[in-house]
Amino acid sequence: MKDRYLVADIGATNARFAVFEGCEQGRIIHQSVLPAKNFDNLTQAVGVFLEELGDATFTGACVAIAGPVHEDIFRLANNHWQVNKQDIQSILFCPVLWLNDFAAQAWGVSTLNVKDTFVIRKGSITPTGNKLVIGPGSGLGVAGLILNNGTQTVVVGEGGHASFSPGNQLEIDVLAYLLDKYEHVSVERLASGSGIPVLYDAMAHILDLPPKHNSAAQIADDALSSSDPLSVQTMDVFFGVLGQAVASAALQMGALGGVYLVGGVLPKLIPQLTNSQFEERFLCRGRLRGYLENIPIYLSLNQSLGLEGAALALRYHLK
Repeated sequence: MKDRYLVADIGATNARFAVFEGCEQGRIIHQSVLPAKNFDNLTQAVGVFLEELGDATFTGACVAIAGPVHEDIFRLANNHWQVNKQDIQSILFCPVLWLNDFAAQAWGVSTLNVKDTFVIRKGSITPTGNKLVIGPGSGLGVAGLILNNGTQTVVVGEGGHASFSPGNQLEIDVLAYLLDKYEHVSVERLASGSGIPVLYDAMAHILDLPPKHNSAAQIADDALSSSDPLSVQTMDVFFGVLGQAVASAALQMGALGGVYLVGGVLPKLIPQLTNSQFEERFLCRGRLRGYLENIPIYLSLNQSLGLEGAALALRYHLK
């Protein structure tokens, strides 16, 4: 029997698991998505996945998770889970590689093909240039891929928690309103799935309009159908803030190799994204406009990108 490896992509909303067979060019033989809200912690979710598999043993595992993976015990920023790495190790009975979830997304970008990619800007790609991997999910993840002497290096941080910087008077008003509520207003406080209702509430206060919704999905749906003016304006600001945040990250990363938008939120919003101020706000950088005009922007449509990236990282690690 070939060696089997477990990979996991753990976000605030869903825990995705897969088993692949064979280390080199491994073949996925089982895959599952478990809602995080159904479990008290990661250990419970892993246990349920193992029950699905029955009697299974692994040569190695990789867990990519939206949390501070350098710590032995930590909490996720955007849900109630606490993670104990030793508990996971004890139920898997194999070595475990721990990755930031956006490190896995960055590894996965190197596997993207044309059919899994939507082109937002063609730009003029520099094959040896750095790549930015960024995307709104429950939070806003940021990572980079750097080519160094023919070898790709993944760089991760907490770019989503950089301070939100308003780009016009309306956004200044949004920031002023949110500073009364929060000690720090990060980019992901607005430019994320969990940030859409926060932005909606702020816009309702500023525009003196009655709020109708409290979920991102409802707000996005009503914006698409134009049935709620407040939702329309909220999503317009959302894409503007996101475009500006992506530009800032692209400049910091020197992302001449391209910007890759990933995660589960944007593929559901392609019509709104392409008709929004996202692209113009991305380019609106004064003297650096020409620099940004050369950068292509791609949207990943592959919802298994994190799993594939985790598997690729594990293969590299095992070498």
